Amino acid sequence: MTEPRGAEALSEERGSIWRMGLVRRVLSSRALYMILGFSALAFVLLRWGDTLGGPMGLWERFGWLAVAVTVPLHALVAVTPFPSDVVAMTNGAIYGFWLGAALSWAGWFAASFIQYAIGRRAGRDFDIEGWLARSPSRLRRFPVAHPLFLIFSRFVPYVGGHLSTLVPGALAVPLRRFAWCTAVALVPQSLVMAGVGAGLLLL
Repeated sequence: MTEPRGAEALSEERGSIWRMGLVRRVLSSRALYMILGFSALAFVLLRWGDTLGGPMGLWERFGWLAVAVTVPLHALVAVTPFPSDVVAMTNGAIYGFWLGAALSWAGWFAASFIQYAIGRRAGRDFDIEGWLARSPSRLRRFPVAHPLFLIFSRFVPYVGGHLSTLVPGALAVPLRRFAWCTAVALVPQSLVMAGVGAGLLLL
């Protein structure tokens, strides 16, 4: 009777040590603080924009110079958990279908490289490649670097924008392949959101 209890206690102790190690890794991860920093900056910029009357207020106040704020703001929002589709629809409503789609594409494209860098940092912080080397062969063969994954993972509801950028970054997908696949994947998303925004003005 004592042996099973001793084995169970040892298993619990190992689990506790593993959890404490994971917590320490998370709290010391630069990737975590990158996300928090970008989120804080996006929040400050959104609040600043609200004091000027929101996106329309920026347009009325700065005219075409508002574009210089719109693209970086969109990129920052896309990096955070905040919904960036709202920014894309607003672009379509304010700047029209084609220009709104182009601005949204540029914002999302810039955000993709920021998220790729965060994923790369997280891969080093948590030794993702070492963990993957010890994982089952089926998981190691998952085609994260394949263009089909890089393009179509973006269309997964709610998490596609993060899934298609953080995971390739963490697993060191070649940057050139990541860039062209992301550029292609963003076209329909940008067109649809700009179309929705521009269409709302016709209601």
